[in-house]
Amino acid sequence: MKKNAKKDTGGCFFVLVGLFILIGVFVFLSITFAIPELLALLLSIIVAIFFTIKWLGMPSRTSLFQSALYLIIGLVLVKGGLSFLNSLLPVSDHRFSAVEGVTQTMQLIDKDSVLVYSSNRIWQDNYGSEYSGALTVRAADFIKLHNYIDAIPYKDPANFWGKLYERIDKKDSPYLDLVVAEFSRINKEKKLNQMEFAEMVVSCIQDIPYSFVFSETCLPAENYEDSIKKVLEECPECCIGDIAYGIQNPVSFLQNLKGDCDTRTVLIYSILKYFNYDIAILNSDFYRHSIIGINLPAQGSHKIYRGKKYAVWETTSKYFEAGQLPYSFNDITHWNVVLTSK
Repeated sequence: MKKNAKKDTGGCFFVLVGLFILIGVFVFLSITFAIPELLALLLSIIVAIFFTIKWLGMPSRTSLFQSALYLIIGLVLVKGGLSFLNSLLPVSDHRFSAVEGVTQTMQLIDKDSVLVYSSNRIWQDNYGSEYSGALTVRAADFIKLHNYIDAIPYKDPANFWGKLYERIDKKDSPYLDLVVAEFSRINKEKKLNQMEFAEMVVSCIQDIPYSFVFSETCLPAENYEDSIKKVLEECPECCIGDIAYGIQNPVSFLQNLKGDCDTRTVLIYSILKYFNYDIAILNSDFYRHSIIGINLPAQGSHKIYRGKKYAVWETTSKYFEAGQLPYSFNDITHWNVVLTSK
């Protein structure tokens, strides 16, 4: 009597189940443990194949090899699709509304009438709490500090950017007293805890429309790569040029609200440092970007530095929480801590 051939459990259903497990494990490993993508992929494939075999049975060697190959191809396609969708999302709202534009007014400060630059802000944090306040700097302080970065020589030392950020922080921090006083007022009124206060500050800066800060003169949109071209086509005024090292000091940023990545990270660093947070600035040459890190309990991606765990935080776009980075630059191995407050 002829024996029945053993049923091959491989096939489309095997691949679909495996891909579902693979994606779930890959996302979990990447976000929770912030390990390199290649290692996360290899571990995810092993886990996906193990549990798929456990549930559906062992396919033939040929089917197993083909299924593993299809799993890799499937994950690559899913990642590519997510990257494409991510590229379609705007970095931020590039349009200023009347309520948030900077105005030059007289303000009574310590019983004296003082000329100030002030921006009235209304924003929400990532949990729906709404805040309002004014980001204000004295006109005299802006004049005093404007363009001082021009005089800082570039000597190509080790950790140049960290030393530059530290120098900017020390120079500008004493002149951010009106800003920290406003955040203190909000904190007192809302009775925020430590994480809620940090969320309030960061989301305020995230809410400011993005602008490029170039060390060279700003050119028409058609002269740039697609990502920059798209922004400048929608908002030609979202660029400020001839700024030393492509970064504005905090007081200058608050005077015109033209800020890119490290212009924002330095401002947030100075504010949270004032309130005694353990805050870090992380740069990536690979991604050409700057973010902050905060040493507070938070889920998601983090960077270990000198035995401390810093939850990474995107500052140029709204709705990112501590521990979250855009999909297009979330490989934590490409990020380096260049400055810490403690």
